[in-house]
Amino acid sequence: MINRFHEIKESALTTEYSQWRNIATSIFLSLMCLGVVGDFWYLYFSTESLECYKGFLYMSVVWIVVELLVIAYMFQFNTIPRFARDSIGLLIAFSNIWFGLFVFGLQPCGV
Repeated sequence: MINRFHEIKESALTTEYSQWRNIATSIFLSLMCLGVVGDFWYLYFSTESLECYKGFLYMSVVWIVVELLVIAYMFQFNTIPRFARDSIGLLIAFSNIWFGLFVFGLQPCGV
């Protein structure tokens, strides 16, 4: 039991991350982030009566910049333990799912 615990701990704290997995994760997360924010921008600029969401437009610019910086940091540096790298990736994925649900639930202003 103790040996199994040490194996799990070593696996969670390892900083060895294969290059192909690092590239695939970075590309997937980046495309997902750009897709969700791009959908919001498309919806905002192509639909009249969404002027009341201008604050969310500005927030989405900051949102995408921060997410891409975090993804670039995770791609560049190999000193991040596996449990932290996986947790950050899941947080980015779930936050984009919630942002996507928000975007597709928007109603035109004044309706």
